[in-house]
Amino acid sequence: MKRVVYAIALLAATLAVSCNRSGIPEEFNYKVKPAKLGVSSEKIAALDDVLHGFVDQEKVSCATAFIAKGGNVIYEKSFGFKDLENKVPACPDDIYVLYSQTKAIVAVALMTLYEQGKFEIDDPISKYIPGFTDEVLTFVGDDGTYTTVPAERPVTVGHLMCHSSGYLAPLTNKLNRILSASGERPFAPRTTVGASVEANKTLPLGFQPGTEWNYNYDMDVIAYLVEILSGKTLQEYLKEALFIPLGMDYTAYYFDDESLKERIVNTYSKQDGKFVKFSMSSIDNLFNGPKTYAGGTFGLYGPIQDYAKFCQMLVNGGEFNNHRILKPETIQLMLQNRLPEVNSGGKGFRFGLGFELFTHPDKEKIAPQMSDSCFRWGGAAGTEYLMDPENDLVILYYISMWGDTGTYPVFLKAAYDLFE
Repeated sequence: MKRVVYAIALLAATLAVSCNRSGIPEEFNYKVKPAKLGVSSEKIAALDDVLHGFVDQEKVSCATAFIAKGGNVIYEKSFGFKDLENKVPACPDDIYVLYSQTKAIVAVALMTLYEQGKFEIDDPISKYIPGFTDEVLTFVGDDGTYTTVPAERPVTVGHLMCHSSGYLAPLTNKLNRILSASGERPFAPRTTVGASVEANKTLPLGFQPGTEWNYNYDMDVIAYLVEILSGKTLQEYLKEALFIPLGMDYTAYYFDDESLKERIVNTYSKQDGKFVKFSMSSIDNLFNGPKTYAGGTFGLYGPIQDYAKFCQMLVNGGEFNNHRILKPETIQLMLQNRLPEVNSGGKGFRFGLGFELFTHPDKEKIAPQMSDSCFRWGGAAGTEYLMDPENDLVILYYISMWGDTGTYPVFLKAAYDLFE
């Protein structure tokens, strides 16, 4: 217990030092010479070789990397092809599908409303979404029979932000599939996130709130909560609260400018050793679809530098581009573990209000050089972001591949090697 308290205190102190130091970077500095920060040309060439190797060995179709220390951009390069069929080279300003990187942005958006006094972390979600279930499944038969018990505690905002609510957990999804197949209950509509949550809110929970970690759809409820509390659509509020202030000019659920199509990176999977195009939705839908569904689980697209600005804001303690998004103490609140000691995330797994944490002494690091202050997550098509406040680092790695390529740990170690 003492080690846990110490780790949290260390993380808070590290952030406080980072937040209160004079001259925090309000924009990225691309003019710095890496050698002045102890990064040699040989080390940069070694990282180039790592990324080139991923492409040459056909582990990925393309890769883009961004590394900044203290706001000084040490590395921003792309390798491979964003369109393999037409041999279109990848570029640093390419627009990637972000999938679950959407979650952290929606979490931060909600916390801006927390700072406005709109809610408390431990508020029951039923306070804002009446009729949200208070039943927990104990059994689901293959014929659709099921039993429930009352929830021991209400689902709170905090449960949803750390994926411990039981909302649409596996047992719930099993019941939902059976009821939908029988025609008894249609699947939730995907017209708006509100319509989806309203349709799913009466389904019993898959486990007692706060007792387990079940990743994914909780953030759709949070996205709907942002709309309820702000009185605006999620797209409107994200643009107003985050994208415009931070200068994230090309991050969005949908686009109007057709010229941006050439910047969209194709997503691939490997089948029988060959690259095959893969996408959950057509690129054309980004420009010509109804543009009404914007959720918290996935959906955003954007370039690596846009997300780097978001990350740098968090490392800065909530400020970037001469705009304060969050207070340092709010970020510290987000970086406190909300999960039980033993959970399905694995040994030492911890999760705060939107991010995976590395404060547990038994947690295995992705790269050995990572500090305990790191927090991160990523997207299903291989986009990864990591913030290391203790080392004042922002590191992002974007590929557009469905399935585990095994390249991220190799890249991350090589990225840290730049500073050794």
